Amino acid sequence: MTANKFLLATIAFALAAGPLVGAPVAKTAADSRWFLSGAAGFSSVKPASDCDCYRISDDNDAGFMIAAGYDLSRYFSVEGYYADLGEAEVSNVGGDPVGHVAYRDFGVTALAYFYNQSPQPPSRYYYPGVPRQGFSLYGRLGVGAMQNSSNLLFERGNDYHVLVGAGAEYAWRDGFGLRLEYTAYDVDAAMLTVGLVKRFGKSVAAVAPTGVKYGTTVTTTKPKRSERSRALLSLTMPVIEFQPGSDMLDAEATRQLDRFARDVAAFFKLRFDIKGYAASGKDEYENLRLSLGRAVRVKKYLISKGISPRRLSSQGIGSGDGKGVSERVEISIR
Repeated sequence: MTANKFLLATIAFALAAGPLVGAPVAKTAADSRWFLSGAAGFSSVKPASDCDCYRISDDNDAGFMIAAGYDLSRYFSVEGYYADLGEAEVSNVGGDPVGHVAYRDFGVTALAYFYNQSPQPPSRYYYPGVPRQGFSLYGRLGVGAMQNSSNLLFERGNDYHVLVGAGAEYAWRDGFGLRLEYTAYDVDAAMLTVGLVKRFGKSVAAVAPTGVKYGTTVTTTKPKRSERSRALLSLTMPVIEFQPGSDMLDAEATRQLDRFARDVAAFFKLRFDIKGYAASGKDEYENLRLSLGRAVRVKKYLISKGISPRRLSSQGIGSGDGKGVSERVEISIR
């Protein structure tokens, strides 16, 4: 019995792992956060017997769970699930097996993530589910319906029940995650599982730019890290232009910064330098003051869009070397 159940659980786990082949590289802030999950593990099912002529000779088995869900926010998700918890073996007083009781369960649960390692802070701009990366801890609470089958006469006390659980998850930016969870489905059924979760959404195309458009520049510094290398291939670093003597952002500037803020959500470990330039003042002191004000203005705008201030540094260059458009702010990977 146990070997067959464990084989079924292994097949279910393998099916859940299948989408790893050809997975997209990265996610954007506008992604849908629908997800699928599958898990396999060991269960404990302990039906009670009203007759002294029967006893539970084996209450451990293999089981599996499959689920579909949606990330409501950075901290909350909902799932619909189906779980096969295996069987309990029933024996007579002499120890001879006489039957079994099988457990199946389905229902709806809520997941509360009370710890999330991702450094990206929540904001009204970023989709709240995007930072579900790195290591997380969560709790589970839901309502389920238990179904049993047996070759013996039996009676369920309650068809519906409350289930609770707790687990740990480690998620990568490509939408895949690994879970370890313990769930108590009812007073007589529980399961410890290891599983995979896959979140779906658009991918950021990792294509090197073929040229530099007016108003933009691409950093060409030699990459030192894999994340930095991917960023250099897929990110277009904005150049924000200003009116002479002004540090106000116009519509085109905010459009470029909005796009940049969305794109860097996939590279939450990278840090950026913001350098302001100006050539509108009567002396270099005025140029330095204005260039710093422009850099700070861009930094504050990006922070308002959900980028952590720890990832941004601002600097006023003044008139700089006089090359290019002087009334500007440049952003580069640190």
